[in-house]
Amino acid sequence: MPEDTISHMIKDFILHLLAAGRATSTIACYQHDLYHLARVLGKIQPQCIGDTDIARAVVRLFAAKRNGARRSSATLNRIKSAYRSFFKWAFESKRIPSNPANRLCLSKNHPRHTTPITAAEIMIFLETIIQSDDIHAARDEALFATYAYTGLRRSEVLSLTLLDYDHVSGVLYLSRPKNGGRQLKIVPSPLADILKKRIRVVLRDHVSLTRSVFFPGRSADQPMSARQVQVRFDKWKKLAGIRKTLTIHSFRAGFATSLYETTGDIFLVARAMGHRDVSTTMRYINTNSSVLRRAVEYTFQRPLKRNQMFAH
Repeated sequence: MPEDTISHMIKDFILHLLAAGRATSTIACYQHDLYHLARVLGKIQPQCIGDTDIARAVVRLFAAKRNGARRSSATLNRIKSAYRSFFKWAFESKRIPSNPANRLCLSKNHPRHTTPITAAEIMIFLETIIQSDDIHAARDEALFATYAYTGLRRSEVLSLTLLDYDHVSGVLYLSRPKNGGRQLKIVPSPLADILKKRIRVVLRDHVSLTRSVFFPGRSADQPMSARQVQVRFDKWKKLAGIRKTLTIHSFRAGFATSLYETTGDIFLVARAMGHRDVSTTMRYINTNSSVLRRAVEYTFQRPLKRNQMFAH
């Protein structure tokens, strides 16, 4: 394949992402979106691609239906972001004379509120797993308990190894969280007990501590895939009889909601979630929560009682 084709540039870009340590799921999304772009652009040489060509590709994506429905604005924004990152890299690395995606703007999007799972539903869900005779029940209990009690994202949990957990101090260390840097997650005692059992099983089945993942899939040295986790979640959700609208992300929303209802501190919740902006945290919190009412009642009840006391 000639070196000046867009497909060759995409391969170089993917290699750049791998060297930068980007998550496997992120790289897979880039590959999918960019190779689709390559098919749309056809034989146009990278040096000849203009902003009109990029706009035409986006319009074709918007018009095309997937599984009978049009792509959401969030999906289109993800695809546009892939285009912008790719062409910015290509321009800065002097592979093309200009950036054709420079004027490509993201759509204003009002993110949907994530439905939080309740504490009662978590208990039913985990009990259903524990009481089953499924061969992977112990692994799944630890997996979904980790989601429920830490608020971690799906990819973050799947990347965990035994070396990421300090059982003495009761914390998990994430070396590559979504926002960059190193993140620390507190492990509450119910989860600590579950992880203790999980560690014994992993160490029994693995020789190398450095390659021991918490939640292996088909291979003992490789974590479960996102698809495998989804299949297991759907199975247990159905058996538990909890709300059909709940998703794996509902564990993260439930974590945020429970923490907010306990503390009433949005900034503390944002820190626990790893958010830099509290507006992002608000997507996970039930705005109909009784926290605000309790806070208002408590704040204005005290001076009222004090005035009544002086009146007598």
